[in-house]
Amino acid sequence: MDNSWEIEIKGIGLLKISGELIEQLKAYQQLSTGQLESGGVLIGSFLNSGGYLIINKFTPPQNNDKQGRYLFYRSNEHNKVVKIIWEKSSHISTYVGLWHTHAEPIPSYSSQDKKDWNDTLNQSEYEGNKLFFFIVGQRHIRCWMGIKKMFRNKIELIGEIHV
Repeated sequence: MDNSWEIEIKGIGLLKISGELIEQLKAYQQLSTGQLESGGVLIGSFLNSGGYLIINKFTPPQNNDKQGRYLFYRSNEHNKVVKIIWEKSSHISTYVGLWHTHAEPIPSYSSQDKKDWNDTLNQSEYEGNKLFFFIVGQRHIRCWMGIKKMFRNKIELIGEIHV
């Protein structure tokens, strides 16, 4: 049975998030007060020229990350892991966005998240002009799409799934 999450993005194509990835991300939900915020990088593959993207891998928290109940700082170790995955996949699996957790049932991004996402859109190297941002909440995972633009980036919620 395929428990993947599919989001049809108007004018762009289909985004598919593998069921296995969803299950792996759920392991980081902040369900008790002692659990710290976690995060990492999303990795996917563009499967054809018609806009079909599958996100099926991620980097888990790394030793050099900084984690608190309401904060997460992603270290450069994630970049090294992504490069290894990219090389091992013959340049098919690539960096497509970021993920992190929030200690709330239905997550919303903070002003710090939005700043981080805009910085990422402007400074990171990635294919195309779009990145995806997941926040794993206590009951939902939400997905935003960031589009790099000349003057002002656009970030919009494109889907959510109850977990």
